[in-house]
Amino acid sequence: MPSLWEWLEFRVLLFHCPVVAMPVNRPHSAQIAPAVTASGGDSRLYLRDQDLNEGAALIRAAARRLAELAETAGAAAAISAPEMDVLQEVFDLGPMDVGDLRARLGAPKQSLARNLNQLEGRGFVTRETDPADRRRRLVTLTSTGMTFAREATERRRNALRQAFLSSGPEAVTGARRMLSDLTRTRGES
Repeated sequence: MPSLWEWLEFRVLLFHCPVVAMPVNRPHSAQIAPAVTASGGDSRLYLRDQDLNEGAALIRAAARRLAELAETAGAAAAISAPEMDVLQEVFDLGPMDVGDLRARLGAPKQSLARNLNQLEGRGFVTRETDPADRRRRLVTLTSTGMTFAREATERRRNALRQAFLSSGPEAVTGARRMLSDLTRTRGES
């Protein structure tokens, strides 16, 4: 089975489909002219629509796989996917303001309130006034929520660890950079 990066990497196409390909310069440190590779070739990356479509499909498939791992963990405790998202976000980043959590999840106010009410009622989270700013309400995992989220997160980590180890450090760095850039350009065309 191909590694994660083999699935996510974009092929350098210097001579294939020159009419369809779209050159995209890789970021260089304050260089005006494109860098020349060790083999003397052009360092521009040529992306065909097909390459971009395949990359997007693979990202969606990977996201579905991670969601599947979370849902499997949540099913035993009758936790919905949106509730699981809340638990994982708070577990990964620590206690956070309800508004910040809503923004990170992209969830409507009413939906997040319903999910928090459900999780709080089952003893997974608490909402308390932030002592530093009494206008803010912090969502915190209880010990039960922490234990549950830790076990669910371990499944996700194992899947990522396996993919990252088989891909190697350069691929991991490239994948992180690409996904980070992709999340920053959310909503832009």
